Amino acid sequence: MERKKFFTVKGKPFFSIGVQAHNSDNSTPGFLNYTCNAAKMLEANTVAVPVPWELYESEEGNYNDGLVKNLIDTCRENDLRLVILWFGTWKNGSMEYAPAWVKRDTERFQRVLLNDGKKTLNLSPFCPENFNADCRAFCRMMEFVRDYDAEENTVIGVQIQNEAGIHSGTRRDFCPFGNEAFLAKVPEILFDYCEKEPDSLLNKVWQSCGAKKGNWSESFGTNGAEWLSAYGVADYINRMAAAARKIYDTFYYTNAWLSTGRGMAGVDWPAGTPQPRNLDIYYAVCADLDTIAPDVYLPDPSLYRAVLEPYWKKRDEFALYIPESGRTNLSAKMMLETVGTWGTIGHHVFGGESLLTDDQQALTKDEGECMMHSFHMLRQLEPVLCTYSGTDRMHTIMRQSVEEDQLIEDLDGPYRAYVSFTGTLDKYFRMDFRHKEYCREETFGTYSESQRGILIQESEKVFYITGQNFRVFFYPKDDPDGSLSATYACAKTFGDNAEFISVTEGHFDPDGNYVPEVWRTGDEVRHGVFALWDNNVIRVEML
Repeated sequence: MERKKFFTVKGKPFFSIGVQAHNSDNSTPGFLNYTCNAAKMLEANTVAVPVPWELYESEEGNYNDGLVKNLIDTCRENDLRLVILWFGTWKNGSMEYAPAWVKRDTERFQRVLLNDGKKTLNLSPFCPENFNADCRAFCRMMEFVRDYDAEENTVIGVQIQNEAGIHSGTRRDFCPFGNEAFLAKVPEILFDYCEKEPDSLLNKVWQSCGAKKGNWSESFGTNGAEWLSAYGVADYINRMAAAARKIYDTFYYTNAWLSTGRGMAGVDWPAGTPQPRNLDIYYAVCADLDTIAPDVYLPDPSLYRAVLEPYWKKRDEFALYIPESGRTNLSAKMMLETVGTWGTIGHHVFGGESLLTDDQQALTKDEGECMMHSFHMLRQLEPVLCTYSGTDRMHTIMRQSVEEDQLIEDLDGPYRAYVSFTGTLDKYFRMDFRHKEYCREETFGTYSESQRGILIQESEKVFYITGQNFRVFFYPKDDPDGSLSATYACAKTFGDNAEFISVTEGHFDPDGNYVPEVWRTGDEVRHGVFALWDNNVIRVEML
């Protein structure tokens, strides 16, 4: 199978900028209005909404297609695309969304057992009846999506399970099915992966255990228990994707609960979830998934980047997508970086409804408005994001801490870009009459909202900028003879002598053509190219 590199709408790449609903918002039709209202206020183009197995098949064999129809219809009415989240066997490492008839019949639907025989709130990934029931309902839903939505293409993707794994105080399943799997020989597909990926963690552990093709503990030592869980969960999800794809070919993925705490699988994260230590298993097994996506709620930029890296490394095979992130100012800041630097194909924020005021009529100050600014900036670039995402023509502009500037030197052609976060070099603060609050010396660069943006290079001398609260100066790269021009060395003349052909504010039409709306001249360009979130897209053409 050739994996999809992007979400698509009617065959065209689509960059998903979305809001994920709170878990229960699809259980009451009226709650979906809050989700859509939040998405529109935040300027999202997509909502991600759960379809719980217990509501879709509350009685075995009776399927509630009306639940899915209402969800699709509500998105259409609000001009939003939809990602369906299938909450089936797993939701955050437990079976809480399984139907009552599955929960009650523990003989037919085998549970994960602890080593003392105690049942957990987890369906065993090795029990055939568990898979058959879940997969049957999921495929029935996809038949409805195909029949009702294939032409309109409201549904752009489907998440299979949610943060799957065993979050029950055990690294593996001790039920008869699980014990049999643990003692069996490791599937050959994992040894094949080790040979193809010699630098992988999976191979390094295998080699350290003597490269034995034995059972899980013989082949992988103490890692074998959780890696068996990872294999069982990954295989389960992949078989669901393979079955559903035969019915309707859309973007299928699963998501990961990231490593936290003391490092205890089954306690600090669901054992077997596609967190970084388990990724090799998923990469080896999940031939029918388009990607494996990390949910990122980390409070620190360096931690955020560290967890993205193992997913980013495989971006040529598995697109990088952030299906869940926090409702924080940091998340609003990192959203621009994940797109500009990491080449994501979409970014969603969890629980956007919580960014609305109590009367649902406005966004909350600080987090709500900050998040909307990031969504707005990305929406302005939406028609060209799929063209430039992941290329060396897209650059993140980001004030990390208290630094005054940023230099972008790796531009193609004769220019480099100097970004100032504290005004012009001669401390001149003028922008334009629309933004008086940003023009005061005592406040410039001190706003709590992160200074951030994206620069796109169309050609050697044409650039597009969207961003919040900074200035960009373009100046020539160094002469080979070592000389410096006083024009650019002197702060007073640095901005005044930029050789602009034109600087405009505008937008991209749906086909990616730039449409200018405001022409900047005189005072509005003499002190650098200022960028604020509501400037939309700034086009700069140099001489």
